[in-house]
Amino acid sequence: MNVIFILFRKAVKIITFMYVNKKKTTFYKANYFICKIALIVKKISIYILLFSLFTGCGDRNDYIQEVYVNIQIPLSQPEYSDLEPIGSSIFVTGGVKGIIIYHAGVNEYKAFDRNCSYEPSSTCSQIDSINSTIVSCKCCSSKFLIDQDGIAANGPALLPLKKYYTTLSSSGTLSIVN
Repeated sequence: MNVIFILFRKAVKIITFMYVNKKKTTFYKANYFICKIALIVKKISIYILLFSLFTGCGDRNDYIQEVYVNIQIPLSQPEYSDLEPIGSSIFVTGGVKGIIIYHAGVNEYKAFDRNCSYEPSSTCSQIDSINSTIVSCKCCSSKFLIDQDGIAANGPALLPLKKYYTTLSSSGTLSIVN
């Protein structure tokens, strides 16, 4: 959009220069009308640009909410035994709509919010299935790669999943914080 606006502005300057210098050519009248039209279009473009800057696009409340997360998970407990093999993942409560914990490597864990990044304020916008390293949102059919920092694999989502910080203590307790 900015490139088009810059090119359009340069074209208007050239036409305006031709009009101001009033070079006597056979196309003078045509240049005069082109210049007038270009100036009108320029003014309209400026009004549209200013309007879009002040009104914005889309719903400003359509983002993943900030919530306090400070979860301690003792990985030695039986309810977390599914997370033992590398490449496994589980859902736990917390975050906005739940948290996905992914066992990425030896002593390496990743945690993501289950809230889908596409229209996150929608009630159904939630990651609800895991297939290996691909998580899916049935609401919008977006897929994300949790082994690659939650990036969107296919859309309509373009943004990655919200990621939380994880640390593993020497006692085997996984901390998830934001």
